[in-house]
Amino acid sequence: MINFKWYTFSDLTVEQLYAVLSMRSDIFVVEQHCVYLDPDGKDIFAIHLLGQENDSLVAYMRLFPPTDIENFIIFGRILTARSSRTKGYGKKLMDELLSYCNKNYPGISIKCSAQHYLKKFYEGFGFKAYGDAYEEDGIPHIAMQRDS
Repeated sequence: MINFKWYTFSDLTVEQLYAVLSMRSDIFVVEQHCVYLDPDGKDIFAIHLLGQENDSLVAYMRLFPPTDIENFIIFGRILTARSSRTKGYGKKLMDELLSYCNKNYPGISIKCSAQHYLKKFYEGFGFKAYGDAYEEDGIPHIAMQRDS
């Protein structure tokens, strides 16, 4: 059974941070063949959702809360471990995200830069695509938004 918990950057243990960065590198750099520096300097400003099963990280995403300049939420780096892809953890991550946002940021829009092949997945959670598809790190993406 998966257990989810939100963390600020400073609340992550060294072991948790290492697991997050390792999994992100495994999925985004190795599996998806994207040569880029995943630690982008933004993690310190994010809130991190870790999904653990038997003390192992199996699902993850990061969220950027609204600011005085940008009054919307952004989430990204959403992933599930290769070994856990048939368990529905992607949907559970999204449920956790929406629950957290409804509780902590009611009425605030949520945005993401989605890999284009996942457009229907996000539409299932009320997100709508806007603008044209674009390439990011060699992968087609689409901007999506969910208004509360």
